Formats: sequence, structure tokens, C-alpha cells
Amino acid sequence: MEQFITKPDITLYYGVRVNKDTNIEFKNDNVEQTVKDLVLKSKMTIKTDDFESTYDTTIKLKDGDVLVFEEKDRGYVKPVEEMYSIEEAIKELELIK
Repeated sequence: MEQFITKPDITLYYGVRVNKDTNIEFKNDNVEQTVKDLVLKSKMTIKTDDFESTYDTTIKLKDGDVLVFEEKDRGYVKPVEEMYSIEEAIKELELIK
């Protein structure tokens, strides 16, 4: 028998790796955000013809967490999946070779 893995997703995402010194302020039509002292605070408003909903979220981050940036929609988000830089992904794949 052979060993197999799922095909790696090679989609590139813009984002930042945070540390205790990371300070970010972002605002667009849908969201206002800050990152300071490893805390991401977001206030997002979604409006349609039928409803309006506001979400006020605080996420405690860890040193080294990656935030992915979605400028048009949600601003900075902490992905559920672990994110790697290109160099880190190559090293991981080399280890399982």
C-alpha cells in the first residue's frame, strides 16, 4: 500500500502574523476593527432590505497567530484552519516526503 495526503490548497491569502507589538486600525462600510495587545476587536454591521444585524466581537490572539485580510467584506479574520507562510508549507511537505 502507498500513503496519500489530500492535495494541498495553494490559494494565496493576504494577511499578517501578529505579535504583542502589532497595532492595526481598519474601517470600511461594513466593519470597524482594531488589533492591539493581541486582541482583535470587530464591530460588523450587515444590512439588507429585510434586516440589519450588528456583531460586536472580541478575539484574544496568541503571539504568531495569522489574520487573513478581506478588504471588501469582513476586514481581518482569524481563520479556523492553521495558516502557513509559503516557506513553512514547503518545509512541512519536505518533512513528509
